[in-house]
Amino acid sequence: MVAGLLHAMPVVCVTLLAASAHAAELHIGNGGEPLTLDPHRYNLNLEEKILADLFEGLTAHDADGRVVPGAAKSWRVSEDGLTWTFQLREDARWSDGVPVTAADFVFSFRRLFDPATAASLAYFLYAINGAASVNAGKASLDELAVRALGTHLLEIRLAKPFPFFAERLIYPTGYPVPKHVVEELGDDWVKPGNMVTNGAFVLDEWQPQGFVRAEKNPHFRDAANVRLKAVTYYPTADRNAAYNRYRNDELDIVGDFPPGEIGWLKQEMADHIHLFPLLSIMYLVFNVTEPPFDDARLRRALALAIDRKILTGRVLESGEVPSASFVPPMVENYSSAVAPRAVDQDAARQLLAEAGYNSDNPLQVTLRYIAGADSKNVQVAIAAMWKAIGVETALHHAELNAHFAELRQGNFQVAQAGWFGENNPEHYLELLMSSTGDVNYGRFANAEVDALMERAKRTARLEARLGLLRQAEVAALDHDPVVPLYAVTIRSLVSPRITGWRTNARNVHPARYLGIREHD
Repeated sequence: MVAGLLHAMPVVCVTLLAASAHAAELHIGNGGEPLTLDPHRYNLNLEEKILADLFEGLTAHDADGRVVPGAAKSWRVSEDGLTWTFQLREDARWSDGVPVTAADFVFSFRRLFDPATAASLAYFLYAINGAASVNAGKASLDELAVRALGTHLLEIRLAKPFPFFAERLIYPTGYPVPKHVVEELGDDWVKPGNMVTNGAFVLDEWQPQGFVRAEKNPHFRDAANVRLKAVTYYPTADRNAAYNRYRNDELDIVGDFPPGEIGWLKQEMADHIHLFPLLSIMYLVFNVTEPPFDDARLRRALALAIDRKILTGRVLESGEVPSASFVPPMVENYSSAVAPRAVDQDAARQLLAEAGYNSDNPLQVTLRYIAGADSKNVQVAIAAMWKAIGVETALHHAELNAHFAELRQGNFQVAQAGWFGENNPEHYLELLMSSTGDVNYGRFANAEVDALMERAKRTARLEARLGLLRQAEVAALDHDPVVPLYAVTIRSLVSPRITGWRTNARNVHPARYLGIREHD
C-alpha cells in the first residue's frame, strides 16, 4: 500500500442518498483531490482507493483485507522462487467488453517501467528481472522478464526470490491497462468517456475539486455480486465538518473523526465506532544530504528528546501504538531487533553541544507536516519536546499533495511522513535503501544497509531473509535517518445500514463488497 500513503491517513466518509431510486449509490469522501487516475503514475493512498475500485490486478484484496486471486485465478512458483506463472481468468473482460489477456499485462508492465512513463513507484516491482535496468533506460523494454505463454497464461521471472510478490502485486503499479485503448488514445485514455477498466467500476465523470464518479462495470467478471449502482468520491479534507455531517445524518460512513469525541461516542453511539490498529508507521524523516542534518549527532539528539508515549497517550488518545521500529508492530512473523531508547534530554543536549549548538547558538529547525488537527497537535508536542533541549522549531504545514511533492523533491529539513499497506517488513525497510528513489525522502544512503537489504533480497528461505532484514533495520536506525513514532489507529463511524464492511488492519474496503440495507 501501496501501500501508499499511500502516504498519510485520509479522511474517508460516505454519503448515502436517501431517495430509494438512488439507494445503491455510495458517496465517499476521499481526503483530497487525486492528481491522476493513471495506475502507473499514481502516488497517493487516496488515488489508490479509487483505482482499486476501477481496476483489478493479478491479485486483489477481499472484504477482510486478505490477499486473494484477482485477474489471475491461480499461480504457481518455481522451486527456486524465481518464476511465477499466472493462469488468468478466461471470463475477464475490459469495460468495453474486450477480453483481458496476458498480452495486456505484458504491455502494462513494460509501460510501468518505460522511463517515458515517469512512474515514481515503479520500484515497487523491481523484483522483476530486468525491471530496474529498463526503468533506468539501460535496457530495452523487451528485456523485461514478463511474457505471455498463451492468451491467458502469463510468466513473470524475478531477479531474486521475493516470497511477498503476490502481496506486492495488489498495488496499482501492478494493474493492467487496456493496450488497445492506450495505444490509440495515448495519455487521453484516462479521461471520462475514454477510460476502459477491468475492475468492478468504470469512470463516469471527474469534476476537478468536485468529485470522481464511477458506475458499475457490467462486464466485470463478478458483476452479478456487485450490489452498488455507482460510487462517487469527494475530496473531503475537513474531518470536523465530516463528523458534523455524520451526526446530522448526512453521512453514513466517516473514516476518521476527532479523537476528543471518542468518550461521547462510546457512550451514545457505541455501535457506530470501529477502532483498529492500521498496518502503518508514522515517522519523522531528516534530509540527510544537507546541513544541518547531514550531522548524525543532531538527528540522534532530536530523536532522544521525543517521548512516543506522550504522543500516543496524551496527544492522540485513540489507541495509536508507539513504535521504536520502522516496521509496524503488527506485521506478522517479524520481530524487530531495534532496542527502544529511553527519552534522554541530557544526552540530547550533550550531542547538540558537541555539534556546536547551545543557548547562545540554538539549533533552528523547520518541521514540515500535513495540514490537519491530529498532525498539528503531534508536531506542536514534538516542538515542545525539542524546546526543552534548547531547539527552536518553526512549524510549516501544507495540504497532503503539496506536502509530499516537497518531500519527493527533497525540499525540507525534517518532516512528518507515513507509510501504509503491506504485511511484510521489506515494504517499509525499502524506504531506507539508496536505490529506492524519491520516496526515500531524506536521500539516506548507507553501504552496510544496502548490502544487508540486497542479501535479504537474494535469500529465498523466509526465516533467513527476515533475519537479514532485522540486521538491516538495526543498522539503518543506528544512523537515525528517520524517527519512528507510532502505528495509526483507524477511527471509523459506520452506519448499521452499510453491509459488507469488514474492519481490517489494511483499512481496505473495496466497493464491490459493500451494499446498503434499505430503511426498516
